[in-house]
Amino acid sequence: MKYGIFSDAHANYEALKEVLAYFKSARVDGYVFCGDLIGYGPQPVECVEALRKLPEAMIVLGNHDAALIGKIDIKWFNPAAVKAIEYSKSRLDGDVLTWLSGLPEKIDGEHFSVVHGSPRNYLKEYVLSETQFMESMKYVSNEACFIGHSHMAMYFRLNGEGRVESDFIKPMERVLMKGVKSFVNPGSVGQPRDGNSLAACGVYDTEKKVFESVRLKYDVEKVQKLMMEIDMPRLLVERLAMGY
Repeated sequence: MKYGIFSDAHANYEALKEVLAYFKSARVDGYVFCGDLIGYGPQPVECVEALRKLPEAMIVLGNHDAALIGKIDIKWFNPAAVKAIEYSKSRLDGDVLTWLSGLPEKIDGEHFSVVHGSPRNYLKEYVLSETQFMESMKYVSNEACFIGHSHMAMYFRLNGEGRVESDFIKPMERVLMKGVKSFVNPGSVGQPRDGNSLAACGVYDTEKKVFESVRLKYDVEKVQKLMMEIDMPRLLVERLAMGY
């Protein structure tokens, strides 16, 4: 089976619709979303509606989603993030909030596991170092685990010799996840922070056990205009074009 792997849409529907169109053209059999549908961007309603319609979708809760439904205290977020979360909450009705509240924080599927942050701290931990990867491996039973949260496309893998390999994932690069413990972050759909402003996603083939990274163009200027119309913080507007 082939799965579309994506994360951190952050209410950026212009980016999300390009990712979903790509998955359709790639004829994926299912979808894996690693959390954070809302926050930062101007289109929370469109993003939630798009994911609720997806067939065969595995979706976990992100930390911004959790703050919106009161599962995480919003005081831990910076002022710009708080304003964006509050905007998303003002646009979403009770039915959507109920749906978000029902999302799991971790999924252990047949072929892989899914969390937003890390297997040992589902919502808050950023997996950015090899040490964190080593400490988190014992909390997941599957060989493969897909994560989000950092907004950076990267992988961690324990090779056959017991050494950790890690690196950022370049566009169209393939990561072999066969026979080794692996964490892969597909990067962010709606707000990349790895120096590349293109929407990030990937496709995972469960037979070949290979993840292929993809970067896609979208109308950044349109999203920035929408953000300025609702008076989003300048930092959030400007960073979209810079990929940080």
